[in-house]
Amino acid sequence: AGSRTSGPWLSLAAAAGGAAAAFLAARQLRRQAAHTSCVVVVPGGGLTLEGRPPPWVHRRLQEAASIYKARRSAGEACFIVTLSAGTPHKPMPIDPKSKFQVFEAEGTARSLIHDFTVPAEHIFEENWSLDTIGNAYLLRTMHTDVAGWRKLIVVNNAFHMERTRVVFEKVFSLRPLPASGPYELGFVEVPDDGLEGEVLASRREREAKSVAGFRKNVATMATLRELHAFLFGEHAAYASRRLLREREPVDPKALQTY
Repeated sequence: AGSRTSGPWLSLAAAAGGAAAAFLAARQLRRQAAHTSCVVVVPGGGLTLEGRPPPWVHRRLQEAASIYKARRSAGEACFIVTLSAGTPHKPMPIDPKSKFQVFEAEGTARSLIHDFTVPAEHIFEENWSLDTIGNAYLLRTMHTDVAGWRKLIVVNNAFHMERTRVVFEKVFSLRPLPASGPYELGFVEVPDDGLEGEVLASRREREAKSVAGFRKNVATMATLRELHAFLFGEHAAYASRRLLREREPVDPKALQTY
């Protein structure tokens, strides 16, 4: 005769099944929440000698905080990600109190907290990249692919927006794309507060050359693996072969914008 499970064993099995179902449902809800979350992205734009955002970066942060608060007020899950360690064109600033170097993402996150009252738990930092392509690559590989964020709003100044758009659209289209689907990118342009005249003109000229160079270097790239090979094998900011040559000089006027 066959055996029949009954009594406490049946109750335990039912409880285990219920717990498993609840766990799977909760995980699915977390995935859906991540997929529908709005993430406001602030690329690196330089810091003052004291580790504070300069006027043009302050303007980015003002807009990012405004978007964040509007989305939160509407009941939407929203976060802010600040990007960049610094720039290869000049040393990182030193905090006058702690005497430690200040990463750009740290300086901008601090400003969001203290100047714009954004809760620290809603801010994520990427403290390693050194330029726009690194901003996009490390945002994707460190945060968005992992966290499941798909809807990004990138805030930047007018002088930097063309390169930002070209770079981010390329990097966030590279295969393999996340299982949950392609990225949705939006871009918000803000004025170039604090920049004008020859300084702004010099930076715009440099931006145009950078856009042309990026398009040439990544024209045939289709995968993140190819971009990884380029960044850490050839790029002047990340490849170790950079240590075999002198740093590229930057026009003093353009340098004021980094």
